[in-house]
Amino acid sequence: MKTFLLPFIIAMLAVGPALADQKQVVRDLKKCGSEAANAFGKHRENPAIDEGNGYVGFETDESDAGGTHEKYTLVNCATRKLVQVNAEYLLKDSSKGLPGHGDLFAYVDALRSKKKLANEDLFVKNAQRGGYEVVKGQLAKAYTPKASRGDCGCSLYYPETMP
Repeated sequence: MKTFLLPFIIAMLAVGPALADQKQVVRDLKKCGSEAANAFGKHRENPAIDEGNGYVGFETDESDAGGTHEKYTLVNCATRKLVQVNAEYLLKDSSKGLPGHGDLFAYVDALRSKKKLANEDLFVKNAQRGGYEVVKGQLAKAYTPKASRGDCGCSLYYPETMP
């Protein structure tokens, strides 16, 4: 029993400090954003963006040992329809540079400057043409946990659309 117990105790003492360093730090940002980080990576939900015409945009950026995952979600506050565009930049592919379509948030900024964002059908066509993965959906029922960020952005910029 002693031969098992002593190595177990030593192992637990070694792991204890490592586990203590892994605590997650969460910080709220203005305009419906948040940021969470620990030793494994970072998750950032940038502040909501008023895209005009009843649309709100949300950028999410996740970084970990594997690379960076970006997501942009466009929400029509009146209909609660949403379009989500996803991109991955994996470290294993870093020697090849950015994918052919480039950085997702820069791509969305370019569409915004051309006034081609505040329309979900046009946004879907442009994102697909740009080579991005596109997912269409519906924001969850208002005031439910799954809809909290979308509700926050819509309440902030288009409160008249909230039930």
